Amino acid sequence: MDLNSVTSSVNVSWSMISPLVSNLLQVLILLLIGFLVAKGVGAAITYLAKLILLDKGAELIGFKNLLEKGEIKRTAAELLGDLIYWSIIFTTVIGVAELFKLPIGPAMNRVFTFLGLILVAAIVLGVGVFLASFISSIVRLVATNFGIEGARTISRVIYYIVIVFAFLAALAQLGIGSEVFIPQIGVIIGAFGLAAAIAFGLGCKDMAADFLYNMFKGKA
Repeated sequence: MDLNSVTSSVNVSWSMISPLVSNLLQVLILLLIGFLVAKGVGAAITYLAKLILLDKGAELIGFKNLLEKGEIKRTAAELLGDLIYWSIIFTTVIGVAELFKLPIGPAMNRVFTFLGLILVAAIVLGVGVFLASFISSIVRLVATNFGIEGARTISRVIYYIVIVFAFLAALAQLGIGSEVFIPQIGVIIGAFGLAAAIAFGLGCKDMAADFLYNMFKGKA
């Protein structure tokens, strides 16, 4: 094989690959710069937030307790720094993609649409939980004042009914119809009913009677 032909082939191959390698290096450098800037700005924002006692203010308004209930280990200042960090990272990725004419627009539209649906579903579910607690409390209060036995059990039933409807409404926001779950729910309820019937029929009648009595009395 002639050396000149080999050299020519290598040059042709490099002329085809070099633009891709150059673009890849530029992308990596820009992403690294964006990462370093995001890291620095995020840390600076966290430090400034702690200086102005943001964590103390979050504790006074009850935000710290909300984070603890959600098992979030980050403080309010750290969460603010994280928000700025990820905002810069996201902006850098979008900017680099636009700079090199990458088709990221349609993908971003789908991501934002999906995130919007998740947010709406979370809001619906949160409102449902609040209404379930509120309505069940009112039912229990009214039933107790009227001397109705089993007020606690009735309020529990109402609570879970509202939770189920809120859950189905949240799924509807995600495009998942309730008809997907209704057959499975029926099968699950039927399985529990069959298991309970077999257990009670095999000698648990007294236990079943005590359980039902305590449930309607509000003790179960």
